[in-house]
Amino acid sequence: MKEQENTFNFLVEFITSKVVEWIIRDERIAIEEALVQFHNSETFEKLCEPKTGMYIESPAYVYEIYREELKRGTIKGLTE
Repeated sequence: MKEQENTFNFLVEFITSKVVEWIIRDERIAIEEALVQFHNSETFEKLCEPKTGMYIESPAYVYEIYREELKRGTIKGLTE
């Protein structure tokens, strides 16, 4: 069980780091602001829920979900 939890945490952190990197690049903002934006998103909330399975998706896929959330104001209908 501990190994699964470690793997889950590693994947969430890896995806988060890539998504934040791309937010910084695309929006030309500081790392602190990018972290706050992503951590306060519905996408990050779903990424942190093992039952959604988002943690096994590619960082690029998660980033696209995040970008769509910014456009639409929600991810409802995208991940369900």
